[in-house]
Amino acid sequence: MNSKKRNEKGMALIFVMISIIVIAGALALVMTQVQRSKKETDHAYTQVILEEAARAGIDIAIQNLWDEYVQNSGNTTRNWASYRYYLNNELKIPKNEDLNFNGTQDPEETGDGDGTFDTYPEGYDARGWKMLDAPIEFKDPETERPLATLENVYIARYDEWSQSYLTITSTASYEGKKKSAVQVLTIGGQNMPHTQFAILANNISCILCHAEFLSMPMEQTRSDPSLYNNHDRVKIASLESMLVRQSEAYSNIAGTVYTRGEVYKQNGGLYSAYDLKNSTFKAYKFSSDNGKIVQNSSGSMTQTSLVNASKNASGELDPFANLYMDYPSDPALQTDGALPNSFPAPYPDDNENRRVDDNEFEVIVNSANGRIQFDHASTEGEDASGTITAGVAYGVPKGGLYTGDHMPTSSNTALNELAASGTYEGNLILMGTDDDPIQIDRTVAVDGDLLISGPVQGYGQMLVRGNVYVMGDVTYADAPGEFGVDENGNENAFALVAGGSVLMGDYLTVRGVNHSAKSYDKYPTWSQYSIHARDKHRSNRITVNRKTETLEWGYFDPWSVDSGEKVAGRPGNQFSFTTSELKLFNNIELEKALANPDYIPRFYGLRESQPNNIYIYDSGDEHSVHYNERGVKRLSDYLAQAGYSMDLLDRAVYHYCSPEQNWISEDTLRNIWYDDEMTRPSSGRPFQFDGLLYSNNSIFNIVRSYTRHYSNTKGKMQIRGGIIAADLGVFVPEGLKIFYDPRIERFLQITDTSVVTLTRRAFYFPKEAA
Repeated sequence: MNSKKRNEKGMALIFVMISIIVIAGALALVMTQVQRSKKETDHAYTQVILEEAARAGIDIAIQNLWDEYVQNSGNTTRNWASYRYYLNNELKIPKNEDLNFNGTQDPEETGDGDGTFDTYPEGYDARGWKMLDAPIEFKDPETERPLATLENVYIARYDEWSQSYLTITSTASYEGKKKSAVQVLTIGGQNMPHTQFAILANNISCILCHAEFLSMPMEQTRSDPSLYNNHDRVKIASLESMLVRQSEAYSNIAGTVYTRGEVYKQNGGLYSAYDLKNSTFKAYKFSSDNGKIVQNSSGSMTQTSLVNASKNASGELDPFANLYMDYPSDPALQTDGALPNSFPAPYPDDNENRRVDDNEFEVIVNSANGRIQFDHASTEGEDASGTITAGVAYGVPKGGLYTGDHMPTSSNTALNELAASGTYEGNLILMGTDDDPIQIDRTVAVDGDLLISGPVQGYGQMLVRGNVYVMGDVTYADAPGEFGVDENGNENAFALVAGGSVLMGDYLTVRGVNHSAKSYDKYPTWSQYSIHARDKHRSNRITVNRKTETLEWGYFDPWSVDSGEKVAGRPGNQFSFTTSELKLFNNIELEKALANPDYIPRFYGLRESQPNNIYIYDSGDEHSVHYNERGVKRLSDYLAQAGYSMDLLDRAVYHYCSPEQNWISEDTLRNIWYDDEMTRPSSGRPFQFDGLLYSNNSIFNIVRSYTRHYSNTKGKMQIRGGIIAADLGVFVPEGLKIFYDPRIERFLQITDTSVVTLTRRAFYFPKEAA
C-alpha cells in the first residue's frame, strides 16, 4: 500500500516537473519573442531614423543646388549659362570628367566640350565634393534628445555642354549605425522631343506631293499577324508654315499632322480645317485609345480624312486626333504630346548670330569620341589595286582645293585622323562600297563640308559644321532581309547632322531649256525643255512662231546649270528647283525682318561667289521657274523699290548652297552626280537614305523622273529614319516614302538652353558594407 502511494507521489512529481519545464520553456520562448520583437522594432526604428536623416541630407543639398539659385535669380533669365555660373562661382563645386578615376580620358568620358579633361581635384573622391564643413545633429524639438547625425554630404559633378549631372551621396548615423542615400539629378537645358517626329521643320514646302509617312517597325513585321495593331502612329510637324497642294498632294500619313502658323495652298491662299479634310492629303486610321496604327487581317491600313482635333467640355484638345492646326505652345495645353516651340538647333548658338562659330563647333569637336574606318581602303602612294571595291576617306584641308574630276579612288591621311580621333579639320569626302562600307562608331566631327555616298555600317552620328552633300544612296550595310542589323548581328544606326544645309542629289541642274519665244511662259512644253539626265549632250531643232532654234538639253550642255542670275541671250533663263525653294524661304525671313527691327534674318543664296544674288519671289502662286518672271527680284532691288531701309541687309546672315570657297568645283559635283545616275539600272532604283537627316538650315532635294528627265531613279525616293530641318524643300514627283525609325530618338539629344530645369533621376540606398 505504502509502495503504491509512493509510486503515485513520484508520478505526480514527475508531472509537476514536466509542467514546470514546459511552462519555463514557454516563458523563455515568450521572452525570446519579446526580445526579438523589441530588436526588430528597434532596428526598424533605427532604419527609419537613418533613412530620414539621409534623405534630409539630400534635401539640404538640393536646397543649395536649386532652391537658392531660383530664389536669388530674381527677374534674371534662368538659363543654362546662368546656372553654370552659379555652380562655378557661387557654390564652387568642381567638375570630374574622369568617371572611373583611372587618370585617362576614355571614349565615353566626353565631358562638357571645353577641351579640358577635368580630373578630380584634391579632396574629391568617388563620392564627390564634400559639401558639409561639419556634421549636423538632429534633435527632438521638444526634449532636445539627439535623434541622428548627418555625417557628410558629397556632390559629384559631371557636365555635358548643355546640362550638369549631379550625384548627391548623403550619410547619416544613429547609435553606432550608418546609412547612405544617393540621388542623381540633372540640372540644365530642357530636353526637346524633336526626334519623335518623322519630319520636324519650321517651314515645309513641296514634300507633301505623292508622299507617304509610315512606320518602319510596322513595315518590318508585315508578315507577322501577331504584331498587327501594335505599332505607334507616325508624327510630322511644322512650327511656322506648311504648303500643301490642293488637288495634287495624294499624300498619306499613318499618324498625326501638327501645324503652327499658316497652312498654304499653292496659289497663296490659306487652308481651313474643312479644306484640309476635303483635300487629297489623307491619313491612315489609328486607335483613339492608344495611338496604335489600325491594321486589318491582311495587315493593310484604312485611309481616312484629316480631321482637326475637337475640344472637350473643359476646352482642352482631345488627344489622338490625326490633325492639330495651330497646336498650342503652352506645354500644359499640349494634350497630344510635346511639340517644341522653336526649332531645336543641333549646335550651340551662344551669341545668337545664327552661325556655327569656331568656339561653338569646338564644343562639338571636343565631345567627339568616335571613329570612321574601312576594312580594305587603300591610301595614296600605296598599291591601288582593288580600289573599285574599297571605301574612300579623302580630306581637303581648309583653304585647299580638290583637283579631281570624279570621286577619289583612294584615301589620304584623313582616314588615319578619322580612325584615331574621330575628327577631321577640313572638307571631307566619304564613299563606302558594298564590299567595304563606311564603318562608324559613336560620334564623329567634321569641321568643314562633307560629301558622302555608299553603305554605312555601325552605330554613330556625324556632326558636320558646314554643308552636307549626299551624292548618292546612303544605306545600311545590313544582312539580307534585315533592317538595322549587319551580318554579325550588330546594330546599324546612323545620324547625319549639318551646321549648314543638306543638299541631296543634284541641286544645280535646271528644269530645262525652252525656246526664246517661250521665255516668259510659266510652264513651257516639257518636250522642249526637259534636261536629259542620262545623255551628256542632246539637242533638237525647235520652231516656235516661225523662229527656229537649236535647244541643247543634254546633262552637260551649256544651259543645263542654274546660272544664279538672268543672263542675256540665254533662252528662257530657267533655274533649278533649289533656287525656286530658297526664294520661298527668303520671303518668310523677309517678312519677319520687316516686322521686327531686332530680328536677324537668314537668307539663302545659291553660290558664295554670287553674294549679291539673294532672291525673293514677290507673287501669289507657289513657285517661280525662271529669272524672267515678274515676281522674281533681287532682295536689294526689292528693298530699294519698296522704300525699306537697306540696314536690313547688314544685320542679315547669308547662307549659301555651294561648297565653301568652292573647294570642290561644280563641274566635279556634276560628274559625280552623273556617275551615280549611271549606276542605276534600267529597272530603276529609288534614291535612298537610311538614318536621321538633321540640318541647322535647309534640306533641299529633288529626284528627277524618267518620263521627263530619263532618270533611272524613276522619280522615287525612300528614307528610313527621319528628317529635321529649319526649312524643308523636297520634290519627288513619282513617290516619296518616309519610314519613321524610332531608333533615331537615341541620337543628338538636344536641350533648350534658354531655360533650365531640375530633373530627379535615380534614387536609392546603397547596400550597406558587411
